[in-house]
Amino acid sequence: MVEVSNLTHIYKGGHKALEDLSFSVERGEVIGLLGPNGAGKSTTVKLITGILKPASGNVKVSGFEVAENLDAVRKLIGFMPQETALYEDLTAQESLEYHADLYGVPKNEIQERISRMLELAGLTHRKDDLVRTYSGGMKRRLALVRSILHDSELLILDEMSLGVDVQSRNLIWNQVRKMKAEGRTVLFCTNYMDEAEALADRVIVIDNGQRVAMGTPKELKREHVGDFLLEVLIEGMDSQQDVAWLASKVKLEVEKISEPLNGGPRTAWIRSQAGHSDLPLVINRLTEVGLTVKQASMREPSLGDVFLAITGSKLRD
Repeated sequence: MVEVSNLTHIYKGGHKALEDLSFSVERGEVIGLLGPNGAGKSTTVKLITGILKPASGNVKVSGFEVAENLDAVRKLIGFMPQETALYEDLTAQESLEYHADLYGVPKNEIQERISRMLELAGLTHRKDDLVRTYSGGMKRRLALVRSILHDSELLILDEMSLGVDVQSRNLIWNQVRKMKAEGRTVLFCTNYMDEAEALADRVIVIDNGQRVAMGTPKELKREHVGDFLLEVLIEGMDSQQDVAWLASKVKLEVEKISEPLNGGPRTAWIRSQAGHSDLPLVINRLTEVGLTVKQASMREPSLGDVFLAITGSKLRD
């Protein structure tokens, strides 16, 4: 459904947002696009939708080159941008009527489709109120149903549940699942790892404008973190003793070590491939080098663990 080939984009001033980015999205797939702030996620979806033109490389949607067939491509895509981009001085009814006309929805179907969308968004009772009177969650729900009003084959969502309440998030998630059940394709950007884990068939991680990982959540967990993570609260480690030092002592891969809080013990996360048998082994090895284990547990890794393992824990602007 989507083919991104060797995509590079440079903003005015010389900032390179994407560099030689390539990936594909199969028809009927749900793909989560992950990356730290400034990694290039929003730039990528703007290039797919034709809002931006790449410096080099190309994008195809359903076989159409986006740059050469912009009108045809846009009719295939439903896009909910991060900024929501609603006309605040229109009502929900007027907003959807304008969108339906813009995308060529048959006139004899417009009102029936709008009624369905308003009901889906839980906005029927507020359809004649100006959008600027809506809460953040109501605006996101309206933006979502606007993006699917014209029966889009490809739904692109940029931070779909940004700033919404639990009920609105649940509605949006269920709509993504419904789109998949109907055989449609969904590409979404998110900073919420639980969202990607709950919805995505495959995940693509980009960092500094480049693809750094791709696969199912299960594949990425096994490749980048392991089958299990051991969480060990350790006394006797000072701030000079780092990940490499601890790894040499336990003879296993150490993912990260927390900074001590008020002089208290530090927590280490240690990768385990072998299962429960690693926990007593780690405790014994730590004890042998004079460290005290205050607490130890084991859990399956999350997609958040994978994300930090791939992109690091340093804050991004």
